[in-house]
Amino acid sequence: MFCKNITASSLRAALLGVIGFLVPACASDQYYWALPIDASGAQDWESVSCIDNDAVNAFRRSQAAVERSDDNALNENEQLFAEMTITALIGEIAYCDAVEGEKEKKVRSALRDYSALSYNAAYIRPQLSPLTTFPSVYLLSKPQSHRIIVYFPGLDAAASPADVIQSLKAGAAEDQPFPGQLYVPRGHEGFREGVLNFADDGFFLQARSFEELEEECGPAAEGSESSNGKAVSLASFICAYDVIDPSRSDPIELVVGGHSLGAGVAQSALGAFSGLTWRRENTGNWTVAPPERNWPFRVSAAYLYSPPLALYPRNGNCRPVDGASVNPIDIYVENGLADLTFSIIKDGDPVPDLWRPGGPSINCVEGDHFGKKVAIPRGDEPDVAARPPLVIKWENPFPHRLESYRTALENALRQTRSDRLDSTGKKASAPTAEF
Repeated sequence: MFCKNITASSLRAALLGVIGFLVPACASDQYYWALPIDASGAQDWESVSCIDNDAVNAFRRSQAAVERSDDNALNENEQLFAEMTITALIGEIAYCDAVEGEKEKKVRSALRDYSALSYNAAYIRPQLSPLTTFPSVYLLSKPQSHRIIVYFPGLDAAASPADVIQSLKAGAAEDQPFPGQLYVPRGHEGFREGVLNFADDGFFLQARSFEELEEECGPAAEGSESSNGKAVSLASFICAYDVIDPSRSDPIELVVGGHSLGAGVAQSALGAFSGLTWRRENTGNWTVAPPERNWPFRVSAAYLYSPPLALYPRNGNCRPVDGASVNPIDIYVENGLADLTFSIIKDGDPVPDLWRPGGPSINCVEGDHFGKKVAIPRGDEPDVAARPPLVIKWENPFPHRLESYRTALENALRQTRSDRLDSTGKKASAPTAEF
């Protein structure tokens, strides 16, 4: 299931037998799997090394708010800011700026930190050829949580120059579809190629229904070999780390996040995560079909920090695409993906404005942001009033850094909590502004 001749059970046994260590799952691709945590999920806050104590405390406060999600006293903004802060902190750990050394050392440190915070975690970076090593992704989950956090880190020139090259490939590209092919929206060529690299590496397609997923994790699958010696899939992560809640039969919940370049890849991957596929009509036209019955995954939220423009609904003349092309944002809106996407954009951060009409692009193939906008302008106090877009505070002088995004979100979480405790019970409204 993971590498050829390595089954789920043997891999789990190997991991359990190497206490305190992380092992590469395949020699060709860059895969690392953290030691599985037990169901108790005991946390070891003091062993976290990639972020400082203030960030760890922010994680604890945010996690406490999320775990009280069924508390009617929580307002919608408080819950939302807590989720956003946790995802941003997961991203800070992925960068692991506090640890000096090579990329591999940072990855291993990040995975240990995730374990200390009670997450099972894996790092995946497909390497289909010496020049195709893009992008990186972290998968995190807790035992029997029925939920996976999928996080795409931003540009990492230390890991590979491929990150820089892919980010610069900003021309428009789109699928040349065949029936049943997973849908990757028209847009930024480099980000799209990242999603297609994952697809070529077997990341998405090992299980096409919840029933197949349960079979893949069952005893009969433990003795079978992988059909692809390089493949590490969402399904294999679920099986290795006991993600499925046996009392449930609904799809596994996916929370997708990314910063900068990683937010671009995340946007391009939402359709594939949701099981959208190409379908040819009797007229010969191509349309995008909803997921098959019992598709095993469901995107519940997408948190995009400093998202570049990744989806291109306009052609080379800056007019809406038509004819054989499909407007990618329309597809996301029709399938509910825009409603669950939050584009978090800070005043002064240049990345969200790249390739905008009139911006620093060399042609007129331009994109649009989509979903719900969380704006972070300069200001003295966070403003969570019931007006769109949601406005919150930032103080860090480096507007693109994920740390400053997280600090602003944490400030907003603190303020909404204070407002709730001081209020007469009226909830502040959640951000509902759309692009």
